Amino acid sequence: MSEPSLERDDSRVLLVAMRTAVAMLGSGAQSDDVEAAIETIAGVYGMAGVQASVTFSGISISYDPKELDHPTTVLHIVRERRSDFARLATASGLVRRIRVGECSLADAERALDELEQQASPYPQLTSFIAPAVSAAGATLVFGGNVLDGAATLAIALAVQPVLERLDRSSLPPFFRLVVGAATSTLLVAMLVGLGLPIVGGLVLTGSLLRFLPGYALVSGFRDLIDQSIISGSARLAEALLLGAGVALGTAVGLAVAATFEIHLAIVTVGRADWSTAAAGIAAFIAVGAFAVQLGVPRNAVAQAALLGATAWVVFIGFADIGVVVEPVAATLGSAIVIGIVGRMLARHAHAPAALWVVPAILPLLPGLQLVQALLADSDAARISGLVGAAATAFLIGTGVAMGDIVVSTVRGVRDTVVAPAVDAVAGGVDVLIVSRVGRAVEQARGSRSPGRGSPPTPDPRPAGVQGDAGGQDHQ
Repeated sequence: MSEPSLERDDSRVLLVAMRTAVAMLGSGAQSDDVEAAIETIAGVYGMAGVQASVTFSGISISYDPKELDHPTTVLHIVRERRSDFARLATASGLVRRIRVGECSLADAERALDELEQQASPYPQLTSFIAPAVSAAGATLVFGGNVLDGAATLAIALAVQPVLERLDRSSLPPFFRLVVGAATSTLLVAMLVGLGLPIVGGLVLTGSLLRFLPGYALVSGFRDLIDQSIISGSARLAEALLLGAGVALGTAVGLAVAATFEIHLAIVTVGRADWSTAAAGIAAFIAVGAFAVQLGVPRNAVAQAALLGATAWVVFIGFADIGVVVEPVAATLGSAIVIGIVGRMLARHAHAPAALWVVPAILPLLPGLQLVQALLADSDAARISGLVGAAATAFLIGTGVAMGDIVVSTVRGVRDTVVAPAVDAVAGGVDVLIVSRVGRAVEQARGSRSPGRGSPPTPDPRPAGVQGDAGGQDHQ
């Protein structure tokens, strides 16, 4: 295989960079990660100086070398975006192979052909059940009992065929969420009307969690923190729009239920007083199933679930302190834990941190706050709720970003300070001690064995003249 850096076909290189970027952005990657991938691919294949601009739904790549009369710009609009972390992991793996010189330009083109035809890593039945299991686990996380969780599971399974049919249609995402939220709300109202001993508001909460745009809200703040202003603003606007769709669907369902004298409200605290261990197990189930729903590769699902459960236990621990630590600090601390561990796992696996971070933040997401705010009775309550949801999203985004910064800082100190210091100390030991001891040993050996360690010392006196130690001659 020829070295990638020796290959040069500008149009092919730009096309490979664009196809990779489209796969990453359309699968849920951050804007800065996509830009870094474009620059890496172009640089390895001999097109240094390529500039990339990645927004919420558009990618632009420009190449303007001085020796060319006609600069080249490639533009692509990414209209379909969905969280497909299996494709994201594959695309990021391709970028890594290109970076280390394991993939020629022709190999990259073939890999992209395979990527664009890549199927889900999970069987159809597993993908069908995963969202329902995640919803049931979320109900348990918020304090629901086993019956509440079972009711949430049944409702989610009943709604899933409708949602899959809508996903295959050309209906905009806003209206898909309206239909999904309204259907789920009506099913919850039906179970309450049948007299089942469930907390209707909590089951409603678990059923709606799958529709909430909490990740879009957090991603928007992450992009803003990374100075991707256009992308961040667009993501925040999308989160608000999708949240409004969930709120509209929920309001329609509640209004219909009210005509039958069934009154529901969103509840985030159930009657079950789970222990910390039980809450951690529930979070593990919810996050793990959510990871499967997102298409996270099999080898990372358990790690993501364990990370989410650990973060939720940390949140509970902070919350139990009460007066000393406010919920704000609990959310920030949990998000920092997720950011640090997620980045470390990503570096170890050479994969995007989103594979671990996105599922793990599920219990912390402020989507319910957003819906509660949009369903509030007064303008003041709506504004207050929206500010609270935005503040929570900002805390999560900031905490995850701080985790990235901590890991990068530690690695930087290790590479630029610790490693050189250790090398210097080791080198000093070698020069001052090891080498000198070695020379002393060789000299000692030579003095004891002139014929073996070193040549014998010649006698300076004339031949045939010998003397004893005292210098006297003997005939």
